[in-house]
Amino acid sequence: MKVLWICNLIPARIAAALQQREQQNKEGWVSSAMKKVTEHGEIDLAVAFPRKSDELLHGRYHGVSYYSFYEDSDHPEDYDPSLEGALGHICEEFYPDVIHCFGTEYPHTLAILKLSEWRDRVLVHIQGVMSKCAEVYDAGLPADVTERSTFRDLLRRDAIWQQKEKYEKRAAREAEAVGLARYVSGRTAFDKEFIATLHPSCTYYAMNETLRGSFYRAAWKPHAGGHRIFLAQGNIPLKGAHFAIEALAAVREKYPDAELFVAGDNILRGKGLTERLKLSGYGRYLRSLIARKHLETAVSFVGQQTEEEMKEQYLSADVCLLASVMENSPNSLGEAMLLGIPCVATEVGGVSSLAEDGKEVLLAPAQDPQALADRILQIFDDPAKAAEMGAAARKRAALTHDAEANYRMLCWIYESIVKETGD
Repeated sequence: MKVLWICNLIPARIAAALQQREQQNKEGWVSSAMKKVTEHGEIDLAVAFPRKSDELLHGRYHGVSYYSFYEDSDHPEDYDPSLEGALGHICEEFYPDVIHCFGTEYPHTLAILKLSEWRDRVLVHIQGVMSKCAEVYDAGLPADVTERSTFRDLLRRDAIWQQKEKYEKRAAREAEAVGLARYVSGRTAFDKEFIATLHPSCTYYAMNETLRGSFYRAAWKPHAGGHRIFLAQGNIPLKGAHFAIEALAAVREKYPDAELFVAGDNILRGKGLTERLKLSGYGRYLRSLIARKHLETAVSFVGQQTEEEMKEQYLSADVCLLASVMENSPNSLGEAMLLGIPCVATEVGGVSSLAEDGKEVLLAPAQDPQALADRILQIFDDPAKAAEMGAAARKRAALTHDAEANYRMLCWIYESIVKETGD
C-alpha cells in the first residue's frame, strides 16, 4: 500500500537528513508516527511538505520518499491556486493509494481536495478547529490592547485584531475543505461533533496520536516543597498566558515562592531598542500585566525548547498548566500526562476527552484565572493527592498514546479507504 502524507512542516527526521532547519517543538507526533511506519515496513510511505523556496527537494531517506512544494508559510491564511498543480504533480509521480493530509485549515489541504481525480483518496486529519479558535482568539484582552499595534505589528501587519482575522480566514478555508472531504479523522468528541455538524455525510475515523519518544521513557517525581508552574506555550492569546499570569498572582498570595515558566517564543523580548522594536502587541500587554502584578522575578519565558529540553521542563515542574481558551486535543497535555505530572487545564474543546476531572487532571472553566489558581492551590495543598492523580493520568495517557495500537488503527483506516476507493 502506497501512502502519501501531506504535512504542515518538514518532518524532523527528514529535516535532519537534509540539514534543514525545523521547528523542534512542533508536530513531533508526525515523526513519531513515521518512525513506527518505517519500523514495520508494511507501508510504502512518502511525505510532502511546504517550503518557502522555489528550490524543490525530492529524494528518499531510510525507506521514505520525500517531496517539497512551494507555499508561503508566512501567510498560511492566503490560498495559492498553483498548489493544485504542484500537489497533482507529486501525486502523479508517487501515485498513492491513500493521501493523508494533516490539518484542515492549510492551503495545501484545500488544494489536494480540489483535485477531483485524487479527492476520494484523501483522509484529512483534524488538528485544531479553526472556527472555534477564531471565535475566542482574543478572549480576556482589553479592546485597546487588541486594536493597538506595535512597530513590529505594523511592519508585519500582525496586530492582535489582524491575527484574529487570519484565523477567521483559516476557518472559512477549513469549512470549504471539510465540505469536500470524504474521509476525516479526529481524536475527540468535540471534533467529531464539529464534523457531524459541518459535513454529516463524510466518514469520521477516531485516531489517536503517538507522541514524542522520550516522553514514554521518563516519569515525574514529586519535589518537596516545590511550587513551579509550567505552561508549554504562551506566544498567542489563544494559549491564555494572560490568564496564567493572573492565576499566578492569586497563587502567590498563599505561596509567595510560586513561579511560572513558559516555553515557546519569548514574546516578552529583552532590553534595548532593538528588542523593544521586535515586541508584539500581545508581548507588550503581558509585560505590562507582569509589572502591574509585581511578578517580574516570578515569570520566565524560556524560549524554544528541543524535545529533551521540553521533557526536562515538565519534569522540573510541580504542576503543568493548560490555560488555553480553546483546544482540540493538546499534545502538551498528553505529554505531561504521559510523564505523570499533576495537571490543571481549562475545560475547553476536546480536553475532557483526554482526561477525567478530579481523577486524572483538575479542570477549570476557561477565561477564569481565579478558578485556575484554585485548582493549582489544590495541588500545592495536597501533594500526595496530586501525585496520585498524576499516576492515574500516566495510565490513561499510556492507553491514549499507545504507539503500537495507534499504528494498527492507522493501518486499518488506510485499508478501509483502499477497499472503498481502490481501482
